[in-house]
Amino acid sequence: MTRYLFIISWENAARYEMVQQRVAGMDEVKVILDRRFRERRRREELPGTDRRRIDRREHDVDVPLEQLGWALVVRPTRSSRLG
Repeated sequence: MTRYLFIISWENAARYEMVQQRVAGMDEVKVILDRRFRERRRREELPGTDRRRIDRREHDVDVPLEQLGWALVVRPTRSSRLG
């Protein structure tokens, strides 16, 4: 299971490649390129009922991505979730 998630800004492709090479072979680490590069389109109509029970995004990475060009999300281990 991925425990550490590096999110690299789409403007920083060189850093993405470098980090991906450095963590190659580490099963608990995943590196992804943030694909959001502009605000999503807004609909004129009201959104439908949300079927998800909880929001999937537990970590706000917008500020570090904008300021640093990358963000790190650390997921809790399975044993710490049970506690």
